[in-house]
Amino acid sequence: MKSSNLDTPADPSKKSSSRAWAVMAMLLVFMLINYADKAVLGLAANPIMRDLGLSHSEYGLLASSFFFLFNISAIAFGFMANRFPAKWLLFGMALVWGLTQLPVVAGAGFAGLLISRIVLGAAEGPAQPVAMHAAFKWFPNEKRSIPGALISGGGGLGGVLAAPLLTLVIINFGWRWAFLSLFLVGVLWCGVWAFVGREGTADRVSAPISAEPGAVESFRVPYRRILLSGTWLAGFVGGFGAYWTSTLLLAWVPSYLETSLGYSAVAAGTIVTAPWVLKTVATFGQGALTQWMMHRGVSSRVSRGILGGCAVFLAGSAMLLVPLVSHPGVKIALITVAFSIGAVKFAIGQTINAEITPPAQRGAVMSLTVGLVTLAGLAAPYVTGRIVEAAGDPTTGFTIAFAIPGTLMLIGGLLAFAFVRPERDAARIAAHGRRIDQPKAAATPT
Repeated sequence: MKSSNLDTPADPSKKSSSRAWAVMAMLLVFMLINYADKAVLGLAANPIMRDLGLSHSEYGLLASSFFFLFNISAIAFGFMANRFPAKWLLFGMALVWGLTQLPVVAGAGFAGLLISRIVLGAAEGPAQPVAMHAAFKWFPNEKRSIPGALISGGGGLGGVLAAPLLTLVIINFGWRWAFLSLFLVGVLWCGVWAFVGREGTADRVSAPISAEPGAVESFRVPYRRILLSGTWLAGFVGGFGAYWTSTLLLAWVPSYLETSLGYSAVAAGTIVTAPWVLKTVATFGQGALTQWMMHRGVSSRVSRGILGGCAVFLAGSAMLLVPLVSHPGVKIALITVAFSIGAVKFAIGQTINAEITPPAQRGAVMSLTVGLVTLAGLAAPYVTGRIVEAAGDPTTGFTIAFAIPGTLMLIGGLLAFAFVRPERDAARIAAHGRRIDQPKAAATPT
């Protein structure tokens, strides 16, 4: 399926730069809504458990249900993104997000909420990789760090803006009204995106593979060359730990602050905003810093690989230190660092994946990465609920549960220092590629 002329503008030069940044602004809002849809369940965890009579493990199952189809959908849509305009894939996702809120608004119980979250997860699974793929169509590799940070940072910005607003709605009107507000916002975004969304053509303008027409679209490499590279594997481990952490921030940290640390719902809603503020600042700052470093000739290994490794290593260290301190201020500071800094890996990791992957396969590789990394999201809420329920008290349970992502991020940081080498692996991967319209070997004359 080819996009129409309306969806394929001229080369993204000075003439189309305003359109590129208009698309980026919409994608940033798209990711903000994406965060809010995920976070609303965690922000309303205690009233939901109280109103529906749920145990910790039942609520953990409800939170994990979001990821039942998340991974499969992310992978499937990634391959679709190689063939179909990202504009309409994103439109369809956002529309489903809004519609899944309606059963909850109508008074659905545990079963209805469970189904709603499963469908929502299926529609949100491809969100980040397809949004990144859409953004990267407008920018060449050396200018992708800031757009990548904006897409990834949309979740952090969502935490800054949406968490306190949704908390106020939940406290003053009830938790079902929070779901209604998300329905309205999602539908509004779809209406604006239908007019603003476009497809960029930066890959064809700055094609590194060949100047021949169609070379970028037809150049392929075996997927195993990408997924078995040291760069991808090391990035996966760090991303897996960081995503486990981000899922706990959404599903369990508000409850942890109330039940284990004794904060009120209002105070917990305020405190949980701090990691999102730091996550947003760190992600946007990383994008600007990385792009500045690369502009000055610093290698991608250092400006992306080492920087990302430092971020997840620091987050893992902070996570493991949380239960060892008793001072409230220090504990909150460690929680803020532990649940924020590692998210830098999401932006850096996908930008690196785009760097080592031929453009024609980028959507699939980025979505495969998300599909595998977010398996952490499927496990984290339920495993945490079971650990907390089995422990003698919630505080002990959360201490054990938080050690899992802390250790994963420490390991991921160390692996990044040793094995993330984008330039080297990009060259090795490209050496195994070919045009799909060319035979593997010359035919023997007859």
